Amino acid sequence: MKIMGYIFNRKSIVGLLWIVLFLALIVNAHAATIGQADQVFYNYDIDIANIQKAIVLYNQIIKENNDPAVVSTAYYKIAMAYLTMGDFAKLDHTDALQDYKAGKRAAQISIKLNPNNSDAYFWYAGNIGRMAQLENLIKALLSLPAFLTNLNKAYQLNPRSLFVLEAYAELYYQLPGAFGGSDSKSIGYVKKALKIDPSYTMPLTTLAKVYISQGKYDRARDVLEEVLNFKNPSYRAGWVMYDKPAAHKLLDSIKDKE
Repeated sequence: MKIMGYIFNRKSIVGLLWIVLFLALIVNAHAATIGQADQVFYNYDIDIANIQKAIVLYNQIIKENNDPAVVSTAYYKIAMAYLTMGDFAKLDHTDALQDYKAGKRAAQISIKLNPNNSDAYFWYAGNIGRMAQLENLIKALLSLPAFLTNLNKAYQLNPRSLFVLEAYAELYYQLPGAFGGSDSKSIGYVKKALKIDPSYTMPLTTLAKVYISQGKYDRARDVLEEVLNFKNPSYRAGWVMYDKPAAHKLLDSIKDKE
């Protein structure tokens, strides 16, 4: 009887362990991770609706997690997703300005949760910059100090951020000389970004724009052809949705230039 009792108790324990394991698997199957949400987001070139699907997953992470660092990350990812959704509002049938405002709010929360989060400052700057551009030139110029403050903070926290380096490159290209614009500084930031990641294609379109502004059309064409024929870009969705269309448009703008 003692032997039978031992066998029964042992089987019961094993059975309970299997039940606990099974329940854990069910919970984990429903728990989203940043990586899983990112995988959905970075396929927005395949289906633009993936941006909104990723936002749902990032919000799920926020609800299911108590770690401020993880929650801060999820919020800046939401800010990133809303900025992207605003950029393609016509494709996704959303209101660009409202998308950027939502992105700004998410970035603010991310900063509050983790004041040392470089990406949070970057996406905050990006969203307020987009909001200003959507309105008018005066508004854009007035928002420049706040944009620069947050961009500089992002750079201070992470001077190797590809997004930040590209933002500086584009900023120095776009700004008039009276406001600090500089082709040489723009090219310098392009080179810094490409040194860190040669497969990051976005800085190349900025470089081509600088060459065009300088009348160096052959050099611009070489860069733009490189963008169009790029193999294995680091950010495929960005290459497909931003860089290739920009390269085609820029090439067309200089087709008769010598």
